[in-house]
Amino acid sequence: MKKRLAALTLALVMSLGISAFCTAEETEQTEAAETITLTDNVGREVELPYPVETAVSALRYNNELIRACGAIDKVIAVDLNTAQDREYWGMYDPENVIGKSQRELDYEKIVELDPQVVILPANGAYEEAIETLEPFGIPVFVISGYDTADFENQVSNIGKMFGTEEEAQEFFQYFNEKLEYIDTQLEGVEKRSVYMEATTPYSTILPGDPMYDMVEYAYADNIFSIDYENINASEVDPEEVITRNPDVIIKLVTPAEALSGTGLYEPPTLEEFRTAYEDIVTRAGWDGITAVQNDDIYFMTQFSHGGAGKLVGTCYIAKMLYPDLLPDLDPEEVFRAWMEDFQGFKNVDGHFYSGTELHG
Repeated sequence: MKKRLAALTLALVMSLGISAFCTAEETEQTEAAETITLTDNVGREVELPYPVETAVSALRYNNELIRACGAIDKVIAVDLNTAQDREYWGMYDPENVIGKSQRELDYEKIVELDPQVVILPANGAYEEAIETLEPFGIPVFVISGYDTADFENQVSNIGKMFGTEEEAQEFFQYFNEKLEYIDTQLEGVEKRSVYMEATTPYSTILPGDPMYDMVEYAYADNIFSIDYENINASEVDPEEVITRNPDVIIKLVTPAEALSGTGLYEPPTLEEFRTAYEDIVTRAGWDGITAVQNDDIYFMTQFSHGGAGKLVGTCYIAKMLYPDLLPDLDPEEVFRAWMEDFQGFKNVDGHFYSGTELHG
């Protein structure tokens, strides 16, 4: 790995004709410039220019947080997984991206763009990026827009680095109020058990998964929160789900045309949701599961659940599980606010369904 990165760095320097060293005059100018030091999502203290005027960023969740904090105009390029959604991210060219995803980066393109900071999530190739880009003086800052537990710190960091603290605080306060309400209303509740399935059949979430905290914050009892050492998250044994007998099943759905593991602003068709519903209720032996017997089956899109560090998903799940205990929580209004007030896009129906709505 070390030799490969060293070779890549040398190739970049030679191909782009960029020196990795500053002149004495450039160094003095850099030292005179105003900077800010922030602690990122993996605990690194990173010094950045202040305010950041040019950034490149990978991961849709990160880019949504930046847009919600009023700084998306400072992001000059994104990854293909973001740019593929032409209606939602029309300002970015899919032919001019910094890589396919946070794990597959185009370092030559990044160096060519010469941003003041590269923003990557913890589940990306940030360590490789740090080593590769250090000779070019391009810092890497880790923001993980899916990390519900670190929502406050990440929104605060975005506001501080881009100089949009007021917008960031307004954004944080809106969603924090919803989380505080859930905490107050559900304190001491007897938790209902949940089986959460990702877009791939029989794939679930375990501790450490980006979706895990979303379910925990909704006061759900994940059936795989304990005794999961021998569980394969990408393909659980259907019999194990039957044995653990969840009260509720929640399934993620994404359009067929979306790149693997991603979502799109336009939701899947109603037929795609109905197909997902029929797949669950017709699985061998699953008619004995409490959730199936009571039709406590719910669907969210890969696009919708991740809003605001997955707090949109938290609000929906909490309401699905405890509607009578959360009379003042309106997840549809939360999603509207997320889309219209913090993303600047028209709210789109068709991202959330209950099983009863899909009987056809």
